[in-house]
Amino acid sequence: MSLNNRVALGIDVSKSSLDVFHTRANKHHTFPNSAVGIAQALSWLRTLDDIDIAIVEASGGYEMPVWQAFCRAGVPTARINPKRARDFARALGLLAKTDRIDAQVLGLFGATLDVESDQPKSEELREMEAWLIRRHQLVEMRVAETNRRRMMPKAVQKRVDLHIKQLQREIDRIDEYLVETIQKTSQWREKLELLDGLKGVGNNTRAWLVAGLPELGRLNRRQIAALVGVAPISHDSGNFRGKRRIYGGRSDVRTALYMATLSAVRHEPRLKAFYARLLAAGKPKKVALVATMRKLLTIINAIFRSGTPYLIPQSS
Repeated sequence: MSLNNRVALGIDVSKSSLDVFHTRANKHHTFPNSAVGIAQALSWLRTLDDIDIAIVEASGGYEMPVWQAFCRAGVPTARINPKRARDFARALGLLAKTDRIDAQVLGLFGATLDVESDQPKSEELREMEAWLIRRHQLVEMRVAETNRRRMMPKAVQKRVDLHIKQLQREIDRIDEYLVETIQKTSQWREKLELLDGLKGVGNNTRAWLVAGLPELGRLNRRQIAALVGVAPISHDSGNFRGKRRIYGGRSDVRTALYMATLSAVRHEPRLKAFYARLLAAGKPKKVALVATMRKLLTIINAIFRSGTPYLIPQSS
């Protein structure tokens, strides 16, 4: 973390409004959160000093139109985790929370810390991510229905079974669509074919790697681990050495990677051996799984970075 004196714009987004704060001009302004309001915000920005970065926090999708519009307009823009912004605000002693204050906090965040601007996803990637999110929702609904079924009379169970089958059919249709979409897109297909020898990385994980982690192959292993949220964070002070924990990151990608790891520790020789060594060294299962998940991510990142297919270990 390094201190800067950059010119930044903080954008606090709600369902109906955009509160913006320009750090050098020390000016606030409020615009409607609409196509017209976003255009007005860009016009207002052009009347002030050029900025180095605009900061917007993820807010359930309300931020997407302004984030995409600013990126398309050539304004360096970054979308950050809300918790990072709140932690930064607490460090500044700004405990109150209003739209104006939040915009100021985001502006100061961008002016003070090194934040890289984002590259907006293509329409195809955004659509695939939406289908993946929908798939996750359907799986959660199926699990909930399965759990509720146990408590119900047999007559009702039959109706629940019908709903479970309906949910499964919809999940299967989404899976078929995702596979077809990847196969039709040569850039994605050729990239993912590099993973064909890597056991455990199924179609759902592959789709999440494409849609949720386009940075794969462009970052080093530490950066990609931090982005997904599988990098161990130290909790040390003086002579005290606390437990290292994972923190933040892209939860949907991490969940897909976790499921792939559960399969890989059973079927992928290198990762199976790596996991076994950690358990033999006395590591708890959860710690060993997270470390193996990080190892799997590192392998995938290296494959995409080099463009070299995964080599299946030869049994001796």
